[in-house]
Amino acid sequence: MRPKYLPYLSKSKFIEGMKCLKLLWYEYHRKDEIPKFDILRRSVMDMGTKVGELARTLFPDGVKLERMRVPADHAAQSREALSLRKPLFEAGFIYKRVYALADILVPAGADEWDLVEVKSSTGVKEYHKWDLAFQKYTYEGAGLNIRKCYIMHINNRYVKNGDIVPRDLFSKKEVTEEVDELIPDVVKKISGMVRIVDSNNMPDVKIGQYCRTPYPCVLEGICWDFLPEKDHVFLLHGRKKIAFDLMEQGILKMEDIPEGCKLTGIQDIQVKSHKNQEPHVDKAGVRKFIDKLKYPLHFLDFETIAPAVPVYDLTRPFENVPFQYSLYIVEKDGARPRHHSYLAPERNDPRPEILKQLERFLGDSGSILAYNASFEIQTLHAAIIANSQYGGWFRKIKERFVDLHEPFRQFSYYHPRQKGSGSIKDVLPAMTGSGYEGMEIAEGGIASYEYYRVTFGDSVDEDERRRVRLALEKYCDLDTKGMIGILYALMKDCYCK
Repeated sequence: MRPKYLPYLSKSKFIEGMKCLKLLWYEYHRKDEIPKFDILRRSVMDMGTKVGELARTLFPDGVKLERMRVPADHAAQSREALSLRKPLFEAGFIYKRVYALADILVPAGADEWDLVEVKSSTGVKEYHKWDLAFQKYTYEGAGLNIRKCYIMHINNRYVKNGDIVPRDLFSKKEVTEEVDELIPDVVKKISGMVRIVDSNNMPDVKIGQYCRTPYPCVLEGICWDFLPEKDHVFLLHGRKKIAFDLMEQGILKMEDIPEGCKLTGIQDIQVKSHKNQEPHVDKAGVRKFIDKLKYPLHFLDFETIAPAVPVYDLTRPFENVPFQYSLYIVEKDGARPRHHSYLAPERNDPRPEILKQLERFLGDSGSILAYNASFEIQTLHAAIIANSQYGGWFRKIKERFVDLHEPFRQFSYYHPRQKGSGSIKDVLPAMTGSGYEGMEIAEGGIASYEYYRVTFGDSVDEDERRRVRLALEKYCDLDTKGMIGILYALMKDCYCK
């Protein structure tokens, strides 16, 4: 049904409309059907809130306006606050059918204002400028005189040393000229979006690459549900143009891809595997990988946090800091794996203890296996910068790392149950039949969010903290135990064991 009133187009809805007009329509006509934010999206939002609050401390005489449910009421409150000639946080204004809240409005001169948009990214992105152009159009239409537009973002060169220094944590870039150039297009887009909002008819928007850029759309599960549950053409590796071309021809299943279709070598491997429902095994390639391994084998996995606002001294924004590791050691062929693990107990910097333990347990010989090993290497390298006494040790062990992802990245091995993915989350169940189903924490991003929440949150009781920590231990343990299962399955499939 058509809304009983003509709703305003907010800046967040405008940005959504730029991504997808169907998503915009859903926001006003079928909002209850839009999937709720998952825990990872909530973590991004929480981070943005924290960054915004910290940015306000740079304007100590600023005034925070309380958000009001009715936009017209909030706009009236904001207009009254203009007379204070102080920085205003979340002042909102209406012009025609658009409504926007400013992160920070800063008085400039006698009757001008500077517009500051705060972002938790480490640089200026194109859609940030569109965001500001929408705001400037709204505020000037409402009668404000906007002098300059700025984007305030995280300075990724900042290194924490003691209390956070907001003036050093943030960088500010003027984008007034770029914003002004966008405003004519903003006016056209607003006009089109308002027509969409006012229409009872859902726009016909085909799926495309934009569904996942610059971030995955929340409607993906709705818009893509026409695909077969498994073995669909969008599992093809690499650029998705071939998949879209096949879709346009009415071909949705791998098994229906005709002979002679122009595919890459890797895509050809996938299609044959899915059609036959048998794994592809390049025994020579897998054996070449296995022959590199030297006992004792060390299976290592880190879980990390990477907050926008650093919590440990000598760390940068978004630096991956390990708070947990799991390590299995297999001394020789056929030996029972020996397990070591660590989960940081408090808010203290966990890196010194983790490095101390790993120096002891990794020894001076044998391969160190990790899945996407570059992550473990980079995490260790960053930790060494703040703990330079381990530099010599790190240089030695760095050469011992072997990436267990290699045979899957190179498609020396591919199983149709991997569903086009080389992630351990898909490889493990495909090869061993066991996986992450039913686990309370089953993904690295969630592990990071949950550890941060129960460790640095202000209102987490002890029972909740214990529950999450137990789930973290089970998850990290499975990641490393799963690597052992994958390696043994590779050996078996190649008759190497």
